[in-house]
Amino acid sequence: MDESIHFRAFGITDVGQVREHNEDAIGLVVEQGYMVVADGMGGHNAGEVASAIAIDEVRQYLSLASRPEPSAENAIYSPETLHLRDAVITANKAILEAAKRDDARKGMGTTLVAMQFSGNRAAIAHVGDSRLYRFREGFLDQLTTDHTLVQEWLTRKLYTEEEARNAKNKNVITRALGLVEDLEVDLLEELVRSNDVYLLCSDGLNGMLEDDEIAKVLREQGNEPEAATMSLLNLANAAGGKDNISIIIVCVDEVVAGQDEASDETLDWFD
Repeated sequence: MDESIHFRAFGITDVGQVREHNEDAIGLVVEQGYMVVADGMGGHNAGEVASAIAIDEVRQYLSLASRPEPSAENAIYSPETLHLRDAVITANKAILEAAKRDDARKGMGTTLVAMQFSGNRAAIAHVGDSRLYRFREGFLDQLTTDHTLVQEWLTRKLYTEEEARNAKNKNVITRALGLVEDLEVDLLEELVRSNDVYLLCSDGLNGMLEDDEIAKVLREQGNEPEAATMSLLNLANAAGGKDNISIIIVCVDEVVAGQDEASDETLDWFD
């Protein structure tokens, strides 16, 4: 792993209080500086198959495939960001192929949010409504934008924030792995600071807790990833645990290289 960023991380996935099966999956490989949360969907337990395939394919791709060389065509992306994007696209293809081989798994899919550190940056890839938050200097910011029908209506100002929170169709996903061959992956590149805390989660967490509740835990325990993760999990289950809950918390202890270059800017690209 690149030694420019020193961090600690902890992750957990939990079935919650209502569901019989856990269709979420997580991947956390500190040595390679990446973490992934996937929230599966589909009948006959196919959701858990899709999320497991996604995690495994991303792991294999990041471990074995070489990063693309910079070129004029992809000059706005770092090789690390492109590498992460290509891992997600490979996972999408694997899920589609698995569905073709088994009628019971037809239509299975999964959301996915992934982050990987390199130098003083984090490459981020995102599809669906699993989220990535950053907690910095006491403020919690959602870095990803949900691919949901409700979010589209919010963006078009057809819903107020209050209407969105109470919408019956707020879980309708507009983008996920396993649905189409030509997958659109949202990409971001984040300049990282010492003491940043990152939270990756499925909607089983943010669907149960408001952002200010999440921020309170990170404010009090963000320096201890395991303690903060377990606190959030317990709060989500206490609030009803209506869905599977997956959480990864990353605490950045030190950014050795390029610290002076870090800013609040997050570059947002779509591919």
